[in-house]
Amino acid sequence: MNKKIKILLCVFIFCILSNFPPLSYAFQFADEEHYQYSNYIGSNTTQERIFKPGSLAWIKRLHQTWLAKNPNAPDKRLYRVFWKNPLTFWRWKSYFFDERYHLPYKNKEEILQIREKYKGSIKRSRTAF
Repeated sequence: MNKKIKILLCVFIFCILSNFPPLSYAFQFADEEHYQYSNYIGSNTTQERIFKPGSLAWIKRLHQTWLAKNPNAPDKRLYRVFWKNPLTFWRWKSYFFDERYHLPYKNKEEILQIREKYKGSIKRSRTAF
């Protein structure tokens, strides 16, 4: 085989293998500040801690508590405020199988604009951004 094809094949195999343990653990340090969540109006935003087990479940419970205190909220969904970056090859498997990537996406700037619109009308619990 051609040397360029061998190099490309090795890079491709590394990208695929980096999605599975033990190689996937080496890339988790880059994800520590990555996972942020918010409701529609930005009054309940939080950040997931990757190295703490059950973080996403805790965020969902926090969101349900916020919904109980704000039953008249215009949109009751929890949004992820991080996008799928195709260049972060170590997350490719997560894009298909991880629950956090099945949440709808909303841009952080859009949430901040909506937050200003609803300022004072909805109780804020905590904000990560």
